[in-house]
This record gives sequence, C-alpha cells and structure tokens, in this order.
Amino acid sequence: MKWFFQHLCNLFSGIILAVAGYFAPIKGVINVMVIAILLDLVFGIIAARSQKQGIKSFKLWRTAYKLFIAVIVVALLYAMDTEIGIPAIQLHRMVAWLITGFEIWSILENGGRITNHKLFVILKKYMEDKVESVTGVDLKTEASHE
Repeated sequence: MKWFFQHLCNLFSGIILAVAGYFAPIKGVINVMVIAILLDLVFGIIAARSQKQGIKSFKLWRTAYKLFIAVIVVALLYAMDTEIGIPAIQLHRMVAWLITGFEIWSILENGGRITNHKLFVILKKYMEDKVESVTGVDLKTEASHE
C-alpha cells in the first residue's frame, strides 16, 4: 500500500509540473497583470483610508475573485492560442493588456483621490484620449450610459 501512495504522489507531482511547464511562457504576462491588480487593491485601500471610508471585506473578496478569474482566463486563452489559435494573433496578451490597462486606470483614479494632484487628472485624460483615438470609444459617454 505504501508503494501505491508513493507512486500516486509522484503522479500528482508530475502532473503539476507538466501544467506549470506548459504555462511557463506566460509567467511574465501573468506577473504584470497580478501586480497591477494587487497595486490597485493597495491604492484603493489607501484612497479609502485617506477619505475616512471603511474597508469592506466583500470588496477584498471581489479583488481575490477578479485576480483568480483573470489568471484563469489568460491561461485558457494562452492554451487556445497555442493549440488552435492563429499565430499572428495572441489573444491572451490582448486580454491581459486590457485587464492591466483597466487596473492602471483605477490606480490613476485612486492616486487622484489620495493626493488631489493634477498629474493624475492629466494622466487619466491622456489615457481617455488615447483609448478614443485608437478604438473610437468615448469613455466619458460610455460611462454616463451605465
């Protein structure tokens, strides 16, 4: 019986290492995205504290879910790109770029809330203009429809 459990442990270790090896090429993409999400969390907490607002546990859980889902989605898109995708289109990088971009947007908003410095307003305006020039989407109009 001891032999069985030892080999079962070896099997699971092999599977975990095989999965880690398969997704190793996107570790940099995942790391940047995770860092952006965690920095947004930190700056959100600092912004809430600076405005004397409480920190709610459901918001922390929402960040944990967002982090988990973002990593899973990018990993699945990487697998799709690798196995059945078009080599010129790296969808996993595009989605990770969008997720990271929205997190940076939120960090700029929180930076403005924390410091009331015009630099953050200018950077946010620059990002709005850049998104509109590249995509044709007016973020101010889109935000007012929600």
